Amino acid sequence: MEYRSFTPVRMLGTALLVLTAVFAGAPAAQPLPRQVRMVVPFSPGGPADLIARKLAERLGPQLDATVIVDNRPGANGAIGVQAVAKAAPDGSTLLFATSGMLTISPVLYKDLSYDPLKDLSPIARVVANGTALLVGKQLPADDMREFVAYARQSANPVPIGSAGTGNITHLYMELMKEATRGNFVHVPYKGVAPALTDVMGGQIAGVFVDLPAALPLLKGGKVKALGLVGTARSPSAPDIPTIEEQGYKGVDGVSWFGVLGPAGMPGAVVDGIHAGIARAFADPDMVRSLKEIGSVPALNQPAQMTELMRAEQVRWAQLIKARNIQVE
Repeated sequence: MEYRSFTPVRMLGTALLVLTAVFAGAPAAQPLPRQVRMVVPFSPGGPADLIARKLAERLGPQLDATVIVDNRPGANGAIGVQAVAKAAPDGSTLLFATSGMLTISPVLYKDLSYDPLKDLSPIARVVANGTALLVGKQLPADDMREFVAYARQSANPVPIGSAGTGNITHLYMELMKEATRGNFVHVPYKGVAPALTDVMGGQIAGVFVDLPAALPLLKGGKVKALGLVGTARSPSAPDIPTIEEQGYKGVDGVSWFGVLGPAGMPGAVVDGIHAGIARAFADPDMVRSLKEIGSVPALNQPAQMTELMRAEQVRWAQLIKARNIQVE
């Protein structure tokens, strides 16, 4: 199937259409819990945790509730997912998840303890993050063409790190290798942070990193960005060209975050929470703060999120099979 990417402009337009629908004809109100626990399956301090906290702060007043963030890291997110899947489907427990947990893990891990399409109720994709290929300052390349030429002249394959085998950063590397026909080799790490450390130290050449984590390093002059994943530049980093506009098509995809609840949530509860999220993202300060860290609002409807999850599972499953990517 053909994969259709979401550019920042298209995502902003879609979000505005969703907001218009919400305010033009909101469903009849149904009582929602006065206290909501938003489970974040990662440790505090990362991009997902940061954006979840921004949302929680603004969502509480919209739901007339107290929204607290509950960090549940471990088992590649499975601990957090299970905590939500087992909760009462009354809107009191929500999951703030990454696209990788919902679209890559289910087709990568044979013994995954959850099925997001069966165990969870999608509510909305909320933001999309630009992703850049970062390389060390010492690398003799300032754009993709120079980087590909550098790799072709190298006696040994040029090492590209990732946050782990099968992680979306690994899949982007595989797409880049195919698009450039470059002399690259994958080096998996346990997370992006140690890979970035080795990029800056010169042990590996580069790694794909979402803009919320990449921008502080770029502003500090610690790394260089050679190109963005996708078909359009990010409003958060307009000076970084896409890999495609530099002549290498196919390095495409979107890293996004979404909100879900336990399976079996009544439609009125899903709609009520979705409406609250939409109102939170209508706040100009929220949009501005997201742009500053490298994210853009990408709100969609529950049914659209479900279809997006299905479509991306198919897409990534095809790539994983074609590259024979396996995890132990």
